[in-house]
Amino acid sequence: MENIVIAGMMLQTRLMERSELKGVFTDALLGYTFYDVLFQGNEFVLLQSKDERKLAPLQYKKLAEQLASVLKKPCVFLFNSLATYERNRLIERGVFFVVSGKYVFLPFLLINAKDSVEISKDRMQPASQYLLLYHLQKEQIQNATLSDLSNKIPYNYLAISRAVRQLEAMQLVDVNTLDSGIKEISFSLPNQELWKKTEPLMQNPIKAIWYADDNINEATLGGIDALSAYSHLNPDYQRTVVFYDKDFNKIRDNTDLRLNKVEGLTRIEVWKYPPILYIGNIVDKLSLYLTLKYDHDPRVQKELETMIKSLW
Repeated sequence: MENIVIAGMMLQTRLMERSELKGVFTDALLGYTFYDVLFQGNEFVLLQSKDERKLAPLQYKKLAEQLASVLKKPCVFLFNSLATYERNRLIERGVFFVVSGKYVFLPFLLINAKDSVEISKDRMQPASQYLLLYHLQKEQIQNATLSDLSNKIPYNYLAISRAVRQLEAMQLVDVNTLDSGIKEISFSLPNQELWKKTEPLMQNPIKAIWYADDNINEATLGGIDALSAYSHLNPDYQRTVVFYDKDFNKIRDNTDLRLNKVEGLTRIEVWKYPPILYIGNIVDKLSLYLTLKYDHDPRVQKELETMIKSLW
C-alpha cells in the first residue's frame, strides 16, 4: 500500500488479518483490502478497492454502515482521485473518504479534535443556532447521527460537525460514540429550560436590510407581517420578506429587482441562516422573536411574550 498522508502527516496503517474480519460478508472481502488505521489517537478502518470500481454514494453509505456495525469502527474509503462532483455527492451522503495528499472527509475526527482556536461559548454561531431552533420547534433531535442531521437541515456535513462541537462545548447536547465510531447527539434539557438558557447566547438572525420598489410574492414572511399571523396585531403597511444570505445574493445578481438601502414597497431581511418555516411561508416563532425583541412598541412586546408562552 502506498503511503497515505493527511494534513501533512503519514497514516499509521496495518493490513488487517482475516481473523479480524469475522462477520464481514464475502462481497466486501473480495472487493476491498482492509487496513486498520491510527491517526491522532483515533482508530478507523480504511477500505481500498481491489479493482478501483466505484459505487453510487448511497451504496457507499450502506456499505460503510454495514461494515462499521461489524467492525465496531468508522469505515473510510480510499480513492486515488475524485472529481469535485463526486466529492460533493459523497459528503452529502455522509460517506467518509480519503484522497491521499489532497482531500479528506473525516468529520468524526473533527468532533474529537481539539481546536487550535478556542470554541466560542458566549455567542452561538448561525449553524448552531439553526440546529437548536430546529430542535425546539420542528423536530426533536434525539439520538441522531450527523448523517441524519444532514438529511434534515440545510447545512453540509462539515458545518453540522462544527455546530455540534459548539453546542457540546456549551453543554447543550450530549454526544455519544457508538461501537461503530459513529456519533449520536441528543438534547437533554426540556425545551423551555433550553430556550431560557440559550436565548441570551443567540444572535439576531438579520444580517442586512434592503428595500425593493416591487412586490415580492414568492417569499417567506417575517417582521410584523409574521407576528400578525401569530397574534392579534394587524399586518404592517410595508410587507417584510426574508431571504437567506446566499439566496439573496443570487436573486440580487440575477433579477431586475430595484433595490436600495433606504425605502421601498417591500422590506427585505437578509438572514444569517435559512429561515425555518413554522407555518406555511412564515418564519419560526423563536427566530422572529430574536428579530423583534428590541422593538420599542409595547404592543409588539406584549404579543411576542404571548407567542413565546404558547410554544411551551
